[in-house]
Amino acid sequence: MRIHLTNTGAVTVLDSAEFRKLDILVDPLPPEKLERAIQKIGRREDEDHIRLSPAVLRYLCGRAGDVEWESGFAGMIAYAAKAGWVDDQGDVRVHIERNEIDEVVTEVEFKAAMRALPAGISAVTTGSGDGVAGLIVSSLTSISAEPPLVGFFIDERSSIVPSLLANNRFVANVLGEEHKDVLSTFLCEKQGPARFSKGNWRNGLHDQPVLSDALATVECDIVNTQALGTHRMIVGKIRRSVSRQASPMINFNAGMHRLEPLPG
Repeated sequence: MRIHLTNTGAVTVLDSAEFRKLDILVDPLPPEKLERAIQKIGRREDEDHIRLSPAVLRYLCGRAGDVEWESGFAGMIAYAAKAGWVDDQGDVRVHIERNEIDEVVTEVEFKAAMRALPAGISAVTTGSGDGVAGLIVSSLTSISAEPPLVGFFIDERSSIVPSLLANNRFVANVLGEEHKDVLSTFLCEKQGPARFSKGNWRNGLHDQPVLSDALATVECDIVNTQALGTHRMIVGKIRRSVSRQASPMINFNAGMHRLEPLPG
């Protein structure tokens, strides 16, 4: 079993049913970020070891309740205790392995690849009255039908982040080709009511802004957020949705396009 502290901000588990070993793989991280990552899951013992609670390990693996897995996990903890690797608090001593190889593409290469990915455009809104806020995203995606979940990604520095996290809900309004004025206003105006000066806006659940003639609107409660690299993932459970037939606005190669069917 290997716990992976990634430099994206995520904590993952590799080989969760391999009970003959237990270690922590650490990506290259600045010292302060490494300490924060360690504090999320346990406590540092020394330069090469971390103390982890079995309860935290069980949670990270996501296999609790699986009878066969639980048996193997209990055997691993018992072996660690016999070897003297479990302290008086019941925490396991885990060795740190440093991941020295972390080859990634450049930012230029990354952006070039992402420009080749066509995506719909949505106006994400939150708040009410003078506290409304909005942002244009091309990352809205479906996650689950049962329960109904959608998500999107935003830069941690975005001006909408404080409002989103404070309100704990949002509306995703899918834009059509007729919404160029809405797009332009959201991109050019200062955060707040000025961004809603164009478009047919109405109040939805909790008085949040809903675009009446959007291709689709999904009104959501935020059920999960996760910092990943420079961005934050926002996941919402859909409480209400409306959709209509129209032509979407598409982001492709750093420009806006209309969608047309292929001939034949």
